Amino acid sequence: MSISWYIKRLQTFSAGEVFYRIRQRFRTHVLDWIKLDESDFTHSKPDCSIVSDSNAHSFYPIFESSVDIFKDIDWHLDVSTGKHFPKTFSHKIDIRSDKYGSAKHVWEVNRQQFLLHIAWLYKTTGQHKYLVLYCHHLGMWRDANPYLVGVNWYSNIEVNLRLINWFFGWEVLDIDNLRKKDPIVEEFIVEIWTPLICDHADFSYNHPSFYSSANNHLVAEYAGLFVAACKWQIPHQKARLDYARKGLEREILKQNTPEGVNREEAAEYIQFIDDFFLIAAVAGRRYGIKFSDAYNKRLHAMAEYMNAMLDMNCNYPMYGDGDDGFVLRPDAGGHFNNFKSLLVSFATYFGDSSFKRAGLAWDEKNEILFGKEGRRQFEALPTAPAVRDKNKFFAESGHFIFRKVETITTTDVGANNGRGSTGTAVHETYMHFDAAPLGYLSIAAHGHADALSFILHVDGNPVIVDPGTFTYHTHRELRNYFVSTLAHNTVCVNGKNQAEQAGPTLWLKHYKAKVISCDKAQGVVEATHDGYASEGVSHTRRVEFNRDAEEFVITDTLRCDRKSSLEIPFHLHPSATVTLDGAAAEISVPGSRRVAMEFDQKLAYEIRENGWYSEHFGEKVPAKYLYAKTDGEGTVEFVTKIKVL
Repeated sequence: MSISWYIKRLQTFSAGEVFYRIRQRFRTHVLDWIKLDESDFTHSKPDCSIVSDSNAHSFYPIFESSVDIFKDIDWHLDVSTGKHFPKTFSHKIDIRSDKYGSAKHVWEVNRQQFLLHIAWLYKTTGQHKYLVLYCHHLGMWRDANPYLVGVNWYSNIEVNLRLINWFFGWEVLDIDNLRKKDPIVEEFIVEIWTPLICDHADFSYNHPSFYSSANNHLVAEYAGLFVAACKWQIPHQKARLDYARKGLEREILKQNTPEGVNREEAAEYIQFIDDFFLIAAVAGRRYGIKFSDAYNKRLHAMAEYMNAMLDMNCNYPMYGDGDDGFVLRPDAGGHFNNFKSLLVSFATYFGDSSFKRAGLAWDEKNEILFGKEGRRQFEALPTAPAVRDKNKFFAESGHFIFRKVETITTTDVGANNGRGSTGTAVHETYMHFDAAPLGYLSIAAHGHADALSFILHVDGNPVIVDPGTFTYHTHRELRNYFVSTLAHNTVCVNGKNQAEQAGPTLWLKHYKAKVISCDKAQGVVEATHDGYASEGVSHTRRVEFNRDAEEFVITDTLRCDRKSSLEIPFHLHPSATVTLDGAAAEISVPGSRRVAMEFDQKLAYEIRENGWYSEHFGEKVPAKYLYAKTDGEGTVEFVTKIKVL
């Protein structure tokens, strides 16, 4: 990174953090260097088949790429570019450019979530070859990743994700019984796996993410160390267990509002963070270690917010960063909707049928977490009734969900030999309005400059969208685009962001958003933010939902001390077809009712086709957006009407 980035990063430090960073620098560059295992700094490219199985998934998804888990794995290869990270001292490796490729792609392989899939194959088939394959990969990883050598010892979150996956892999394989019966397994445990676990637990404890880095990374560190101390006799086991449990108890209250909204302001991260807290609670329950009532109450509130923010098809509003990161993912087929899986988990853990939506299915992940007894408990719960005509306002957290759901009778006059037939269909109108802070802590790492933005889903399909994330540390121009104000459905002033972007995951001069008034029953919210105070501009947006007419009226009021350029985009899903006729547009997406938009006469809208949409990390497709630009001075008001037809 450039000198300017380091200077800007220092601006986010408190006095306490300065001393903390100095201590950590001494730890990583002096003490860790002393402990460095220099036994293997060479690099080789393995390529040999281990096992063949036409009945199992061979290729495990790694974002837009994949890895063949039935062959030896190159643990330092970026599968998306073919580049390799060097096998040198971990803390000195450059991961913030594309010099060696994408570290995130390498880490995704090295989280070893595919091992849980292999363990599951062994459990369900009883075939010894899967146990051999599991142990082979683990042994090869140990050989290719000496302690503190290579990029896989760079980030503490990755270390702890491996611990969590090993914890459940150990349980699924039933290692405690296997080692009693098989001396080869016992030798493997003693010589390879246990030392790896102890190294990981030691690294976890000694490299915490405190101060401005104390976000989901710190939660992962506590969760990984907690499950390790529950299961294994790591050094200082009791003290580490107490340390991790207290950390989880503290962070669940700090990082999530009393309304259950995660403060990082990244919707896709919610499934990731919720899983850490849930998995720790499940592991604790399994080993007789209880979390407090306050912990479980906050976890339940988090589950309620997650349930509320999902549309009828479990699509989420893609505000903030999303990187398709999972804690556990045994399923190796295609894109995994962990939100659906988590609804099943929360229904089971809390015995709460409100999370058991119609159509949810028990999966491998929940079988691993809760076993057959958990499945019986889940299946005994009644299915939650469809949500009808309920807005969900999380006013203190700045998130507002407008929703109307109704079941209608349909008639197919051509069916049943011309006699016709009737059926039912569910219609849903869903809008998420964001009047929340930029993000969490002084760097707001995973927030986007999206104050007062909104998204619209119709009948379970995205129509007006947040474009997503695509990348973190590579493709700088695209990173800048996806996090920018102009890439969101709000007002951009003078071509600038609402906050200062100082790096890929670093924001300065955070805006403050304020809810002026809200009425859930009437379906009205008014909010403002100060992100353009330096430009002499304030922006207030009022959203009104006429439930009977299924129409939204959005009123933007801008007070400009001087002449300012104002841009107002509406980003559309790539599947959308849009027609524009003067001040009116009509939008349609497959499987949904049409949407009509009526624009303010002061604005001249056009259809642009140079936008992007990234539903999953590492993937992007072109997308259209409606765009208007005008100059404003004094008080300017724009009214936009959006009606579901």
